[in-house]
Amino acid sequence: MTAINTCKILFIAVTLILAIICPLSAQGPKRNRGEGIYQLPSSNTSGLQNIWVTLRGTGFLWANKSLDSTEQKPGIFPFGELYSEIGVTQWASLLFESRVFSYTRNGWFQFGNVVAGTKLTLPNNKELRFWGIGLESKYIWNNTNDTFPSLAGYRAGTTGFAPEGYIVSGSNIQIKMINDFDLISLYSWLPVKAGVSLGIRIPLQKAEYVFNQYLFDIGVSYFGPGYDFFVMYSLEALNNLTSPLLVTNLPQGRRTQIAFSENPMYLTIGGKVRYDNGIALSLFIPFLMSQNYGSSMTRDDLRALNESTSPGSKFYDEHQKGLTDPFDPWYAKWKIVGEISFPILYKQTGSEMMRNFLLMKNQDKSRKIDIDEQLRAGAIRDSIEASAQDSKQRIEDIKKRREELQKP
Repeated sequence: MTAINTCKILFIAVTLILAIICPLSAQGPKRNRGEGIYQLPSSNTSGLQNIWVTLRGTGFLWANKSLDSTEQKPGIFPFGELYSEIGVTQWASLLFESRVFSYTRNGWFQFGNVVAGTKLTLPNNKELRFWGIGLESKYIWNNTNDTFPSLAGYRAGTTGFAPEGYIVSGSNIQIKMINDFDLISLYSWLPVKAGVSLGIRIPLQKAEYVFNQYLFDIGVSYFGPGYDFFVMYSLEALNNLTSPLLVTNLPQGRRTQIAFSENPMYLTIGGKVRYDNGIALSLFIPFLMSQNYGSSMTRDDLRALNESTSPGSKFYDEHQKGLTDPFDPWYAKWKIVGEISFPILYKQTGSEMMRNFLLMKNQDKSRKIDIDEQLRAGAIRDSIEASAQDSKQRIEDIKKRREELQKP
């Protein structure tokens, strides 16, 4: 069975599941208190006796930019992922995640990774809070082998630059500090949330060329009664904030460098539709924001790099560092990400009960205002019509009296 046929089967299965569960309803809106926005996690946790599951599909087009190939044929890359958050206390959750279907090998999807972790927050989350702080820690085991598609062949064994960024096979530790601000707790008419996270991803493997990654996410979202909208920026940076990072130990003794603007960075827009029984359908579209610095992966720049032996030449500084190959951020230019999330076990938390109350209250208030305006407009219209009717009646009465007086 080829990868395309497998994708067709998965698409049909997901469509059937959505057709069955979407019409279902429950007693009231169900919300996950620990819900984040795409890659930006929430500082809060799901809550005791809550189990939420998310199924995610990611797809994009990508063509390997390599000097060894004269043609760049775009390939289709579809992935399937599973995510779950389990509330073990009111201030702690367990996290499980896996990319079940990853890059293909000989037409077959391969298992991508498995992730286990925890998320902790302050125990002041029983009610809506303006400022929240959380700590997310994960153990990541990447199953990526040495056949994954690599940026210009910059891959040493199972370490390299894939279409989505830099990856290291084996064990990784990831830690994120999360802060967010929930404005509805101060202004009931403003259901807006803003968040920021700082983190680090540390590969435990020390072979080949292995670097830590520094993670940054920031976003703002509108949480409506039945729909959400958000925008966020994400960055996965190497240690190249002040100067480009020199990358050695590449295959065949090659050397390159990566500038800060060439790190994987995406601007993501998205939205979500909610159902009363807790089912939520989401769509995210990340756009690549990375920019090339210095020489790029073209034959002309490669020739110019090798010939830049005198001061003032085009890539003299790079040549002086002993670079043999250019680099540019030839990652996926955009992605399409779809999600469906739903509760397996659910117990409403006090904060989300209050959120639903405020959203419904503001919704009812807007309806009442509309009704009042309509009634007021109707009363004015009736008054004008009544006045016009009275004037018409008076004119007719005057005419009748005049006719009676003119009679002999």
